[in-house]
Amino acid sequence: MSGRSLSIAMLSITTMWAAVVSELSDSFLGLQMNPALETPDLTGYDPVDLLCSRGGAAGEPRVLSWCKSWLMCIKGKAAPAGDADAVMKAWSPADCKEVCGKWPALSGKEGAAGFLILWSNVSKHGTADCMTSCANFQKSLSSCVATIMFEPGKLAVMGKPPSHKPPAPKVCTQRNTTCLPDLPVEHQKCLAHKTREVIHGKKPFEDVKNRCFRLAMDMKDCKDCPQLGDNYQSKYHTFVGGCMDQLNAYWQATHPAAKNAAIPGATGCTVH
Repeated sequence: MSGRSLSIAMLSITTMWAAVVSELSDSFLGLQMNPALETPDLTGYDPVDLLCSRGGAAGEPRVLSWCKSWLMCIKGKAAPAGDADAVMKAWSPADCKEVCGKWPALSGKEGAAGFLILWSNVSKHGTADCMTSCANFQKSLSSCVATIMFEPGKLAVMGKPPSHKPPAPKVCTQRNTTCLPDLPVEHQKCLAHKTREVIHGKKPFEDVKNRCFRLAMDMKDCKDCPQLGDNYQSKYHTFVGGCMDQLNAYWQATHPAAKNAAIPGATGCTVH
């Protein structure tokens, strides 16, 4: 067989093999895209409920749309790795050198057209401290979001409450609720006033009596609220609450309404 014929034969075999690989790839992609054949979600909870739900005025939970959209974007882009590095890559926040003014902020702001931002007050805050704080913040938020979205086992170890528990009464979750975790402590102080009155005859001031009466009513109304439970201040609640606070802080810091005070936004999943 001549060299030309051999080359043609090799090219034909290569083309046939490429077609086979392409067909197998299409079949595999078809399996991935078929919802019925996807790996079931065994998380046991909805990350959107944990990070994006807030108590409404009437106690009904409301989901922040920007938060839900951001989490869904992260979930799609950070899979299948599902670790902190994958979340960071999916998010792609502005480089800390841009955030702290060491570099011009070429990333632009979220929710607005990109443009050059130069911070004039960087020297007042200190670039080195800003760089450290920025890097720690981005690492912490990426890590906690990765844990909540992709590692439910770690949350379970922290003491996550069982998902089958009945929903909390509305009084526990309404916007201006008085059912706060320190309510039992404040009520206990009132009981001490009462004991002092009985034993030593020292009556509390009128405003203290009124406050203690309200606290007693609050204790009665809030007795079934989870935030008054002994295990509420667990590692789980501290972790999830801290992650929620960080995400909200980022949303505020990048808000277009802040104009020149807003920090440069992300180039991946954005909150605005």
